[in-house]
Amino acid sequence: MNERKGYQEYKKQSKKRKKRKLKRALLAIAMPFIMIFLILTMLFISMASVMPSVADSVVDDYKAAAELAGCTWQELLVYDTVRFDNDLEDVDPFLSAVDFLKLHYEKWIWVETDEGGYWQEVQSGDLATPSSICSWLTIPTESDIQAILDAGKRVSESGSSDVKWVIQFSNKDLEELIIKKEFDTDQIEWVDTLMTAGILDEMFGDLYDLPDYIDTTEGGYFAWPTPELHSVTSKFASVRIHPVLGIKRAHNGVDISGSNAMGSPVIAIEDGTVIYVNLSGGERGINIKVQHKIGDDIWISRYQHLSAVKVDVGDEVKRGTVIGGVGNTGIGTGPHLHIELTYNGVLIDPLPLIRE
Repeated sequence: MNERKGYQEYKKQSKKRKKRKLKRALLAIAMPFIMIFLILTMLFISMASVMPSVADSVVDDYKAAAELAGCTWQELLVYDTVRFDNDLEDVDPFLSAVDFLKLHYEKWIWVETDEGGYWQEVQSGDLATPSSICSWLTIPTESDIQAILDAGKRVSESGSSDVKWVIQFSNKDLEELIIKKEFDTDQIEWVDTLMTAGILDEMFGDLYDLPDYIDTTEGGYFAWPTPELHSVTSKFASVRIHPVLGIKRAHNGVDISGSNAMGSPVIAIEDGTVIYVNLSGGERGINIKVQHKIGDDIWISRYQHLSAVKVDVGDEVKRGTVIGGVGNTGIGTGPHLHIELTYNGVLIDPLPLIRE
């Protein structure tokens, strides 16, 4: 009787052991999936906290405002997202876009001579802050970008037979505004995160997808920007430790250098229009932007840390035109060209698309 009772107890304990083993086995199988789920949840929460909290209809306003300012809608949206700590409920994109504007003005008068006469410049200036632009145009300080552009047009049309005004609007770069607004390290990293790899485009429905073939003037590729330099010293990377600043930054372009790099010619990688020239420096040093319209797509190449510039805003350049010289202006470790490429506003790796 005792033997039978002992056997039953043994079977009972054996079943419990088997159940415990099965639970451990199932837990071991499920644990990786649980961990993946938790990691993805944490990533989702983390990314959600940095993604712009705006509706698609507001993004349409950002696109319209950015077109007026001459910047990309991604730059404008990122600028507001970071500086307002993602609280965009009461933010007007058409007011924010004014921060990207610069104004150059010239006044010319007609001087009569025995030979007929000529136009003489008597006044010129550059304005780079919203308040100074509005003040000069004699419009309210808090005017939006459309009001400013309309006022500039009125000044241009206010000339006479012997007085002529030249009004030219251009745009600041996002990097200029980051420096001007004194963004801290965390804010700069936030900007880099949002401006890299087409995140905003995918989030708001404009899928980032490079074309299978680029209809450039020669062979489907852009030209190599430094004919005399061929060494790639730093590649495109979403995150790296900045070699000078020592902080995490995206490296949104490619660095090219070589022996006797200083002053080596830099060429336009494709036919286009010079849309930006910065001679004042900053982190990127002396730099140039050239816009290339290819079919329905807009490409922008940017050449940084230059020692010299040989073009002006508005110049039409051909593929291979020398536009500047390699230098070491801005923040860098030596003479090199940093080239960036955007495709419809998205920063992409230029290296696979440029060819010697």
